[in-house]
Amino acid sequence: MKEYKLDPKNESHWMTHAEHEERRGKLTQHGAPKPDPMSPLWNDWCANNPQPEAKALAVFDPSEKLMQALKGIARGARPIEKD
Repeated sequence: MKEYKLDPKNESHWMTHAEHEERRGKLTQHGAPKPDPMSPLWNDWCANNPQPEAKALAVFDPSEKLMQALKGIARGARPIEKD
């Protein structure tokens, strides 16, 4: 079995799970600085800090237009042929 050595200078090696979760919560709470989009914290941060685009999509209801489009497709709508 491989033996692992902890780095005494790396504080995350000496944290308990509860301390780690508390620290993660502070990094993703409302008003926290935006992390890099490739960061594993991104989704949690976005859930607590919705962007204007996300707020706009939350109130957008595409159902009426979508149903009209599907109805047209189902009834065999064709483009107008010009001679």
